[in-house]
Amino acid sequence: MPARVLRTPVLIAGAGVSGALAALELAHHGVPSLVVERARKRSRYPDLLLISGRSVELLRRLGLAEVVRAGGLDPDSPADIVWSPALDRPPVLVWRLPSASELRQTYAATPDGSAPIEPYVLISGPELTSRLRRALHESPLADLRTGWTLADAWETQDGVAATVIDSGSGRQHVVEASYLAGCDGAQSTVRRCAGFAMEQFDPAAPNFTVYFASAEVARRWGGPSAWITAGATVISGHDGDRCVAQLPFSPDTGAFTDHAELLRRRLGLSGEPPEILAVVQRDTVPAVARAYRKGRVFLAGQAAHQTESPADDVDSCIGDGIGLGWRLAAAFHGWAGDHLLGGYAEERRRRAVLDRKRARRALATRDHFQRLVEQGADPERLAEALRQDGPRLDLAGTGPAAPAGTPGHRPPAFLLDGGDQLFDRLGPQFTLVDLTREEAGRPMVRAARARGIPVRHLPAGEAAAPAGWSGHLLLVRPDQQVAWCSSGGAPSDVDGVLDDVIGPRKRIHENT
Repeated sequence: MPARVLRTPVLIAGAGVSGALAALELAHHGVPSLVVERARKRSRYPDLLLISGRSVELLRRLGLAEVVRAGGLDPDSPADIVWSPALDRPPVLVWRLPSASELRQTYAATPDGSAPIEPYVLISGPELTSRLRRALHESPLADLRTGWTLADAWETQDGVAATVIDSGSGRQHVVEASYLAGCDGAQSTVRRCAGFAMEQFDPAAPNFTVYFASAEVARRWGGPSAWITAGATVISGHDGDRCVAQLPFSPDTGAFTDHAELLRRRLGLSGEPPEILAVVQRDTVPAVARAYRKGRVFLAGQAAHQTESPADDVDSCIGDGIGLGWRLAAAFHGWAGDHLLGGYAEERRRRAVLDRKRARRALATRDHFQRLVEQGADPERLAEALRQDGPRLDLAGTGPAAPAGTPGHRPPAFLLDGGDQLFDRLGPQFTLVDLTREEAGRPMVRAARARGIPVRHLPAGEAAAPAGWSGHLLLVRPDQQVAWCSSGGAPSDVDGVLDDVIGPRKRIHENT
């Protein structure tokens, strides 16, 4: 029997964080997609994810902020990062993370608009993906096929095609699409088929991730915590007696078969042996794809960037999915093309490289701490070393306040007349925020619409913006990033500005 042919504007391989959000972003702009996901069941590896306030802002655009928050940890509960030589020894330093509820009040009182309008969320990876996939099922424009595996992919004359296999029936299908998004994880088939190369940043960091149950460990601190010791990092207090331990190891230390005993030794446990729920051996090489795009094939999420732990890059995965989704929608609707699509690859790869550098600094801090412990350093020396070079988590994710409102950065947040949040009034496509008294942005909006570029005109009143607002006219992209700004009125060369932001429009030349 010949393979059945399916057609879709966008084929997405993988329904993890980046794949699900790419599909939901496309749907937000009225574009259908087909999402194939090899897994049929929820993952049994409950890695705890921290979604920064900035990423929750992006989820809020899609009506997902409260959906995700409802599956996370108690927003009134603070969390702690505890540094200790071993789990059975007193901490030398504790970094307390304010609760989400505390930060919501703090952010609301920040006068310069640099704080996010949403606080962070702590949530398990399986719970996050389950909630995003539920949203896919509820969307009339997203066709999610679980148990379907992409086996091959290739470019065609006017798009891409892929072979997918339904594991339930064993049937093989061919999918034809205008674009293919590879969001299929660290072992990406799309990446392999399209020939994307990876740039390695550091040597392999082999480790065991052990998922276990232990009342002794879970109740040691009395709340959600990450214990960083000389021999392990342990996440506990977030899911009853269930805990997660990351245990680095060297390839020359031999094979481990008794993981319960390994945990006892590394963590200094003296009570009942922990109940091992699952063990994953990872030999991840921190790396970033050298390119995120080849023709009509794109990479996103962990297919494009790999970290020591899958929990380290959830913000990047969210940004990838949304950043790719709105650009593909623009190309599908015909008002943007190669320039805008190329911008995805440049921007998201730059972000991934910065993330790898931050991760390297964090790993260097842990390695320094471990060496000091092995040398017998006293608690005061350990604490002082951490104060000097220990990186803290970025709960806001909005970046420094100084460049806010300038191209390439998030606009400051503020309340409009009537109490609406600026971010909630931004359009699904582009928005021109107009703070001039005479609404000087109208000619620019008319020019954009004449080129088929959907732009919402948002007169906001000159007095409404916080001090330090960078201009009177701000053109904001769908992902709430400033594309262009002006401290005066409308630009004299509107088409030139639009060419820089969207790309030059196609011109038809006729012989006269």
